[in-house]
This record gives sequence, structure tokens and C-alpha cells, in this order.
Amino acid sequence: MKSKHLAIFGVITWILSVASSAEDLAGNYTAPTVLIAVSALATLVFTIMAVTRLWKPQKVTAILFLVLSLVSLVYVSSPIKIIDFILFIWVISLLWAMGKHEGLAKKLQKDSGLTDEEFSAVIEEKKKGNDKAVEQIITSAQERAKTKYKEATGVDPKSIVPEIGKEILWADIVNHTFRILDFDRNETMIDENNQVKAKSKFQPYGYLLAESPILNNRVKLPIIHRDDFLLATSVFDEPKLASLVEDEELLVVYSPKHLGPKGLSGSPHHVLHYALVPNGTLDSYYSANNDIHFSKPEPQKLVGPFIYQGEIKVQINLEPKL
Repeated sequence: MKSKHLAIFGVITWILSVASSAEDLAGNYTAPTVLIAVSALATLVFTIMAVTRLWKPQKVTAILFLVLSLVSLVYVSSPIKIIDFILFIWVISLLWAMGKHEGLAKKLQKDSGLTDEEFSAVIEEKKKGNDKAVEQIITSAQERAKTKYKEATGVDPKSIVPEIGKEILWADIVNHTFRILDFDRNETMIDENNQVKAKSKFQPYGYLLAESPILNNRVKLPIIHRDDFLLATSVFDEPKLASLVEDEELLVVYSPKHLGPKGLSGSPHHVLHYALVPNGTLDSYYSANNDIHFSKPEPQKLVGPFIYQGEIKVQINLEPKL
């Protein structure tokens, strides 16, 4: 039984226990014997399952819950009932949180194409802090999935360019760094007054074709803020800077000032931060210190401090300190 379902089962057992403990004025139970028996059995089953489920992640809570459950069988008082109820609510909340975590983990497994054995191996290697092994397992699973897709459709997945915000979540790229390969203006125009006029209110100002060691494919990164569009044009419309994009690296980081649900920006400020750096910088950044930046990105090393107000510009970092 999943943790979320176990939490729901626990609430049901509590409702049954309340219903079965009804008494008349003389102190006699008024509930049917069958209901009392079912409630007792359900409570026993839930207690055993909850203690087992919580034993590794929350051993102290599991022990307290077990001890208090046993104590309440032989000694019932108002303080015991209150403590028992508070602990019960805490157990239910823990199980519910574990259920949400299991759901996210299952989604990760599905999205990554991992088998149950590979997923277990990823968890074990993650506990050891072996990010390199985790990367190898996930990469192997993704390559296997790409091979199957190509065999089934005849289309090479590497030729498909996923879009951030559609095939890839914004939350998955927050604070991660990409190398810009090309700039699609999406028919957005800049008039003589430096006003940006998009093709449609319902489409991005433009797109950046980008790549990064954190992904196996090139991606389309939508430009959703006018200032970020202007920053991109300040490079690609300046011949000297545009030539540097070919000879060096133009990097971009998605990092909103306030992070909203699903990785979306929670403020009106621009969200992309650019920097021109020497060729090879991005690969060196992600391979530095045993690939630490895969799990703990520090993009300010590349693009400098994030600036959201005042003068914003494309940084030129000729000697990044990785």
C-alpha cells in the first residue's frame, strides 16, 4: 500500500474508532459488536503498517506511536487521549508527505525511463553522494529509450528539439547554465523608439537555441520578458559581439528574482542572465569539483551577480573562477 493510501486508511480507522466508542449515559458501548471488532482490527493493521513504514525514516516517531498505542489499550485518560490524537495527526501528516515524495519519485522514474532496479540504484548512489554514478545510470536509461523510440518511429530523438515550459519544466532548469547556439526572434520587432513589438501577445518574444551538459538534447528556451529579448539583441545585433558567439561562448541562466509554482517567475522582473566567456568554460564549470554544479549550481561564477533592476547588461567574463 502506498503511503498516501495508508494515510487515508488511517483516517478511516480513526473515524471507525470514534463511531465504535460511543457510550450511553451508563457508560455502556452502544455500537454494534461487529463495528467494534472491525474498528479494533483496522486500528491494529494500521498501527503495524504505519510503524513499519516509518521505522527507517522516522524511527523515534514510530516507536512513540507504537508505545502509545499499546499504553492506550490498558490505560485510558484524557491526557493520554490528547497525546495519542496529536501523535496520530503527526503520523498521518508524515505518511501524506511520504506519499507526495513517492509520487514525485515515480514521475522521475517514468520520465527518466529507469527500471525499478536502476531507480533503486540511483537512490543508493545518491545517498552515497556519487553523482557521477547517478548521471551514468540515467544517461544509460535515456539512451536505451531513445534507441527504442527510433526503432519504433524511424525518427532520431536527437533531431527533436524540446521546448522549455512544454516538454521540459522550467523548474528543472532554474539556476542551470546553457550555451546559446542561435537566436530566433520569432518575428518580434524593435521600433525606432526601442519599443519591443511581439508577433502575438500569446507567444514568446523569441527563442534561444541552447545546450547544456545537464541535458542530452539541444533545447528551445523561450524569451518571455522584453528586457531579456533586448539583451539578446544587444549581442546578436552588434557585429563584434555576434562574432564572439561563434569564437567564444554566450551563456544564459534562467533565474527569476522570486520563484513561483512550477519554476515560473513570481515577479515582473526579467529572468535571464547572460555572459560572454572563453570557449570551453561551460564544460569546465560542470566538470569542476567532481561535477558538483550538477547538484549545486553556482551560476554567479559565470555570469556575475544577478541584477534585476537598474542597468542590466550582458556580462563579459574573460577569466571565470570555477
